[in-house]
Amino acid sequence: MAQGLELMQQRIGTVLNDTLSPAGSWLGFTLESVSKGKAVATLTVRPEMCNPYGNIHGGMMSLVIDEIIGFAVISLNAEHHYTSVTLNVDFLYAIKRGETLRAEAEVIRFGKKIINVDVRVYHDSNNILLAKASSNLTATNMPILQEQ
Repeated sequence: MAQGLELMQQRIGTVLNDTLSPAGSWLGFTLESVSKGKAVATLTVRPEMCNPYGNIHGGMMSLVIDEIIGFAVISLNAEHHYTSVTLNVDFLYAIKRGETLRAEAEVIRFGKKIINVDVRVYHDSNNILLAKASSNLTATNMPILQEQ
């Protein structure tokens, strides 16, 4: 049976609107690339993702970051599920509805109990850094969920 990395590589170039994560499916990322410990996805900002000023809401940006972290972690083919214990986000610039962002995650350290991941989110057309983040995830005793 194919594992995380192989399954994700089969989805490159597709909209991920049918994943095991309902929140992630709702976002509707397009997976651009994935390799062991790394993932890149794009997303066009929809009106329901915005604050009253027409920019992506900070909570939505945090969701984008948390989901791309999940993609990078899944690509490790770990035996157990990991869950976030920290998520630190620096919001640097806004992005407006209708514009496209590019989220890039990289696992910095894959330890026995802790995974550390860095994320950068860019404006896809002009490469402006919109947000940067880091997260620590801890191993759980839950086995990895498998897509059917």
